[in-house]
Amino acid sequence: MRFVAYPHAVAGIEEVAVRFLSADGAGEVSGIAHRPAGTGLGALVVTHGRSGDMRNRLVTRVARAAADSGLLALRMNFRYADEGAMASRDLSREERDLRGAIRFLRGELPAEPIFAAGASMGARVCARASSDSDVAGVIALGYPLHPRFRPEVRNPPEWPLLVKPTLFVQGDSDPFCDLGRLREDLTRLPAPHELVVIPNAGHSFEPRGAKRDTFPEVWDAVLRWITTQRAG
Repeated sequence: MRFVAYPHAVAGIEEVAVRFLSADGAGEVSGIAHRPAGTGLGALVVTHGRSGDMRNRLVTRVARAAADSGLLALRMNFRYADEGAMASRDLSREERDLRGAIRFLRGELPAEPIFAAGASMGARVCARASSDSDVAGVIALGYPLHPRFRPEVRNPPEWPLLVKPTLFVQGDSDPFCDLGRLREDLTRLPAPHELVVIPNAGHSFEPRGAKRDTFPEVWDAVLRWITTQRAG
């Protein structure tokens, strides 16, 4: 199912509101597709964190940068965000929403690789959905490895489900992800993985200390990784 509500352009990139079915067909998911003039790298779906939605600044900037780089990008709302509700306890409903987005992108690009990116909780959902045959790789932006300032809490339930090549981009001052713990846990992943640390940055890459825009550092890491995955 594809429903176009309105098209408009931002910096020459067409943005189109779309709706599509969740993977189980139980409901409709809303999103905004960013269609570049030409594609060459594939597609990227971008998911939001627990308390946000697809209008989140980081999610929006990632989608627009992706389209500007030649990726067909889709930022989406998990259904609970549109319903004014809460995420499911085990994130299984959100996983079905994301798998629906992946099918939407596969319908748009039948043969190109599709990457799944998630901010905070969205990264956990991407981990759950990584076994989808159409997912070429996962990009975790501020992975919430443990509760805030509690690195002693171990074994996030979706960790064993992360089976595709994964890029982790983390701020070095993220209270939800102790870097020592993360480096330890990365050794348990069966698939190739890479960690990029953004210095003096928090959970959403907000700068610590001197004021600066950290997004170019985040996007440079993401684009380089996607390009490498395409070449490999």
